[in-house]
This record gives sequence, C-alpha cells and structure tokens, in this order.
Amino acid sequence: MNIDLVRKQIPVTSRRAYFDNAGTGPPSIPVLNAINEFMADWREYGENWEEWLPLIIESRRQFGKMIGGVPLDEIASVPNVTSALISLASSINYKPEGNIVISELNFPTNIYLWHLQKKHGRAKDVRLLHQDNNGTIPLEHWEKAIDDDTSIVSVDYVSWANGCREKIREITKIAHEHDAFVIADSFHGLGVFPIDARQDGVDALVCGMYKWMQGPHGAAFVYTKRDRMKDLDPNYIGWHGVQDSVARRLTSQQDLFGKPFNIEETIPA
Repeated sequence: MNIDLVRKQIPVTSRRAYFDNAGTGPPSIPVLNAINEFMADWREYGENWEEWLPLIIESRRQFGKMIGGVPLDEIASVPNVTSALISLASSINYKPEGNIVISELNFPTNIYLWHLQKKHGRAKDVRLLHQDNNGTIPLEHWEKAIDDDTSIVSVDYVSWANGCREKIREITKIAHEHDAFVIADSFHGLGVFPIDARQDGVDALVCGMYKWMQGPHGAAFVYTKRDRMKDLDPNYIGWHGVQDSVARRLTSQQDLFGKPFNIEETIPA
C-alpha cells in the first residue's frame, strides 16, 4: 500500500495530522464524489429510486463482506447506531424477571438504552460491569454477571472512553452458555482491525460509517444472525419491513412492480 497515495485521497491530511477518527473521520475524495453525485442526481431528477435502491442494496452487500462475508439477507441499513440499538431493544423477547449485562466502557447510548428497558419493566435488573485499575473488564467479571436469567449482553468491540478492546468471542461464548442474546457495537473497531461477526459468534452487530470508515453521517448497518431472527419480534416497522417490499424484490431479482402490494400478506394469520 502506498501511504502517500492514500493520504492524497483524504484532503485534510495535506494540512494537518488528524487524530479524531474516533469522533468523526474526515471524508475521502471518493466519498465526497459519491455524495456530490447523489445531490446532483436529486437536483436533476428528484426522486430516483430506480438508481438509488440498487446502491443501498449494494452498500449492504459490501458491509457484509467487511464483517466476515455475512450474506446480504442478514444485513439491514439504518440511519445511525442508536436507531439500530433501539430497533433491537424493542424486538427482543426478554426473559421473565431477566437481567441485562453491560459494561461501563460502552458508549453512553449502549448504557442508557438498557437502563430504560428496566424502567419500562422489560428487565428486572441491569448489571453494569466496572473497569479495573488497568481500564479493562476482566473476563471473570462477565462470567460472574451472566447467568440463566440474562436476556441480553451488550458490549462494544472497542471502548470509546479508553480504547479497551473487549474479548468479544469469549464474552459471546459465556453468554450463549446461558442463552443470552449478544449485541456488539463495532463503531470504534471496524476500519481499525478485521472483524468477523460469524467467527465472533455475536447475535447482532451494529456499526456507523462516519468514524474509522470515513463515510457520511446518516449511514449505518446492523447485522443479525439468521438463526436468531426468529427470536426477534419488532414492535415497529417501516415500509421495507414487510413481506412484499421493493428492497426484497431487488435482492431476489424480482420485478419491482410485477405484483401489486397486498396488505393481507403483511398480517400473520
């Protein structure tokens, strides 16, 4: 890899050494070009879904490749990580009198959200693990906190606070021994080191694009393991969240408008 050529694709590096990717990464020229092309297309043609939808589908496919070759139908596009976490939190079947295990090293959203589930009666307890003097959460603390009543384990690949890299694979193994659903936030990890969601065993993975991936705000993705989808029952859906959606037709190469929409197909018998 020619570092000088890479730096030329990131304009800010011609003026300064940039160290804030953990906040917001600077956009590269290809990203800026793609944004400008979209804005020009919008200006000239207005709504242009025939062009835009295939690009959204392709972005999902590319994200799947980045996290270990995950298939397209296990990837969804969302506006941000918060939306992804809220969607998961509102879809999981919580264990009666169950608990949620999280780390104080998680990003604040990945802490507050779970305390809110307790407030609304979806969990009896939220177990917040605290870092030791080395700024890490020892694996034995996870082992002690997770039990058969644990509904969810939510953990960040990399802490936003101190850069601690969690042992995701080991934590997931512990959680699955107790049939807990594992959600992993990879926002501060993807783009820094390789991530393989399937090898790590997580049930769901969320990630935005504007940090180390140097993409725009308003673009994020969520992976959900296929065999855990049956455990999710969404409280809220949008126009793509139905059986006969245009996005689903695109992924299966069906004619977008060959069959009229039928509301009865979206309602379970």
